Amino acid sequence: MFNYKDIEELYAYKHKTTLSKSKKDIGDFYSEGIAYDVKSNNVLKQNYMPNLVSANKLYDFLSDSKNNLTLIFVDYKDTVIIRDKYVKIENISWDCLSIQCQGNGVIQLKGKLKIDEKQTREQFLNELSCQYIQNYIPKQRKKLDILEEKYV
Repeated sequence: MFNYKDIEELYAYKHKTTLSKSKKDIGDFYSEGIAYDVKSNNVLKQNYMPNLVSANKLYDFLSDSKNNLTLIFVDYKDTVIIRDKYVKIENISWDCLSIQCQGNGVIQLKGKLKIDEKQTREQFLNELSCQYIQNYIPKQRKKLDILEEKYV
């Protein structure tokens, strides 16, 4: 039976590299200047909206044009990979993403993955900024207001 670490190691091996040692890295491994982050899904389990990446960390990372992040979505059952899909993060449509109030905001899938190959990095980052300002910050403020009321 696979677990997520087995799958990350398998894909690092396929790319002739090893897993990143640092938990602060945006990718599970790096190959030819690209960060890869493996998102595994056991099709036998009920899954929830997976966390993809820290919104704040992603914004900083992609603001440098030399940095690239590709997500590898892997569906598996027991020890069999059913399918995988490589997607540049900036080609994921914001129609299927949301920023949730965890830490400084975490980007999650809120539905079925939607790809927009025509979306540029600049468009993706602009929408990330809009989502952060319009959705994340008001939710975070509300949480802080509740905490403030509790402790005042």
